[in-house]
Amino acid sequence: MTEFRQLTVLAAGNQVELLEELLFLADAQAVTLVDDGDTPIFEPPVGSHPVWPQTQVQALFYDERPDSEILEDLATYFQRANILIELPKQLTPLPDQDWVRASLDQFQPIKIGGFWVKPSWNEDPIPPHLTVLNLDPGLAFGTGMHPTTQLCLEWLSTNDLSGQTVMDFGCGSGILGVAAGCLGASQVTGLDIDPQALIATDHNATLNDLVVETLLPDQTPSCTFDVVVANILANPLIELANTLNNLTRPGGKLVMAGLLDEQADKVRAAYPDIQFDTDVSKEGWTRLSGTKAE
Repeated sequence: MTEFRQLTVLAAGNQVELLEELLFLADAQAVTLVDDGDTPIFEPPVGSHPVWPQTQVQALFYDERPDSEILEDLATYFQRANILIELPKQLTPLPDQDWVRASLDQFQPIKIGGFWVKPSWNEDPIPPHLTVLNLDPGLAFGTGMHPTTQLCLEWLSTNDLSGQTVMDFGCGSGILGVAAGCLGASQVTGLDIDPQALIATDHNATLNDLVVETLLPDQTPSCTFDVVVANILANPLIELANTLNNLTRPGGKLVMAGLLDEQADKVRAAYPDIQFDTDVSKEGWTRLSGTKAE
């Protein structure tokens, strides 16, 4: 009987790319890379695809061959490629289950600030006095689980956005722009370098009966916004300081996240026109917010 089976091996970072190719050559259905230690990778150079120094490589197989045949093929490939990795004696059978349902069940509602962030299919009771934010996980960043996203949602939920124009710069899934719309913003614009992010933003806006204007960087508007939220990374925040400053109207609010605590001073220094509030930190990440001088 055919069933899903998993092979797990440990590999050095410089072995991973070739190892993936060999696993697919052996008819693996999927390969997943997992950090085997606690080695975060922050802001890799553009165009690079770094992996962890010690990486757990998980390969999923689904065919009728016995474990011994799959492992024998892999041993031959590894030997020819001069990869010295010890293979287990057998693969690990995975229980038969509804994989779609199992995947969906990973995403549960979460309270963040004044929001109840939930996937659209979840029907759990909604706690009172919270703003519902429907958000389906997809290929773009922003499910509400990361501290930087939470910091921005907490800021949005404690500020009056009624009738405000909002720019979600680096919108990802659109979670921040959609949240602003749910709080009464009169116009929301999401901008991202990734077309997939704009598709995700449109989808999540529709789930909340909202319309969010979505733009690529070459469509950056010349108008200004009452509120600009940018949850990206420290280096882009510094490099794009003129752009973000110009998008914020005089007297408007600028909210930035995606920077580590130790990067806050450097990012702040790039924005001399912003009168900053007190920094807010969560799990090593900092949120900067402030008002642009009039």
